Amino acid sequence: MVSWLPLKKVARRISELEEPVVVCHIDADGLTSGGIMYRTLQLMGKDAEIIPIRQLDENNYGRIPWDRELIFTDLGSGQLEWTREHVIIDHHQPGGDAPYQFNPHTIGINGRETSSSALAYLVSRKLVGDTKLVGPAVVGMVGDRATPLKGVFREFLKTPWVKEVQGLKYFGRETRSLPIMLKYMSDPFVPGLSGELGACFRFIRELGLDEHKTFHQLGEDEQKKLTDALVKYASTKGVPVHKMIGRYYLLPYMPEGTEMRDASEFSTLLNACGRHDRPEIGIGLVTGQDVYDEAKKLLAKHRRLLSRGIEELQVKGTEKFRNFHLFVSDTVKPTLVGIVAGIAISSHMVDHSQPIIALSRENGGWKVSGRATLELVERGINVGLAMRAASDGIGMGGGHDVAAGAFVPDEQIDLFLERLDRELGKQVA
Repeated sequence: MVSWLPLKKVARRISELEEPVVVCHIDADGLTSGGIMYRTLQLMGKDAEIIPIRQLDENNYGRIPWDRELIFTDLGSGQLEWTREHVIIDHHQPGGDAPYQFNPHTIGINGRETSSSALAYLVSRKLVGDTKLVGPAVVGMVGDRATPLKGVFREFLKTPWVKEVQGLKYFGRETRSLPIMLKYMSDPFVPGLSGELGACFRFIRELGLDEHKTFHQLGEDEQKKLTDALVKYASTKGVPVHKMIGRYYLLPYMPEGTEMRDASEFSTLLNACGRHDRPEIGIGLVTGQDVYDEAKKLLAKHRRLLSRGIEELQVKGTEKFRNFHLFVSDTVKPTLVGIVAGIAISSHMVDHSQPIIALSRENGGWKVSGRATLELVERGINVGLAMRAASDGIGMGGGHDVAAGAFVPDEQIDLFLERLDRELGKQVA
């Protein structure tokens, strides 16, 4: 049974604030949830500010104006010793109760089926009614893999600003030419096509399709022709073809041919802004500012650096622990190491029968990112709980069952990895 009392309390509290400051995370869900609340406050006529941060830890503690009226989005539930008396809109596993916390884990909703952006939009709708901000809400959900929309969140589809489509789930439907889209198919991976550009060109040409078009530029019959051919081919390679097809989301009010029209591509565009130290550009995209050209430059940089990170992982490989694989990067930015780990496990570059843990140096310590598959979660793995337990007393960690992170001081990293190995082992014992 879902209890909406926290939503009402949070909305009422926000309406009372005079000069609120939104503090948000820098990933797609963080920027969308932060942008939704920031724009909502503007629509309410409030004099608001917004501060995007990488994580809420001792390194960033001094950046937060704790004497102000704060609204935390996509963070805060795991740091209640600091945030308890402020407004918190967060879907990460909470460390306890707080008077103005709106978190799915405390109201009867599966935290994996929503995002902070979706929660922020529910608050926004309570305060200012339905708006185009429902688009960024779904983008944040896609970025945190909280789709397809379920339960109350299907109400978002009753607006004219979000469209649900049944079809190929692969990335790049709006902006990538057909061969490029096929080359980068990874979840699930299709042997003989994924990573093989020449084979992808031949596949498209043999179907008589225009190799320069994107998937969304094809007519309905052409889309069906390609989809049917891909599924037929993949079935001969042992691919779980039911995972190739599913529901995805478009924002019809956004310009065609841009990453902002397909929620999946929009989430990557936002990640590029946040991960490369320009979160304000992402906030601008969410709130309707003319910053698309700047965001595109960051996306190009994002892709280059991710490619280098994947190359490093392929060359160095991973170290095998009892219950996870470890990748220690010398070059990948702390803000990207989790994405590299996610690509590696979803595209079968590493053994996907265990989680992957990735490390990158940051501020005298280590940024830790963990990724699992949904199949591992179904077997009992919860990376977020394992991170929190392993970092207790020596660092800070937490997150979701399928993806989580931590920061651990340099001198404690060996102890942390030992604890993490033990915690993950307990979950599948």
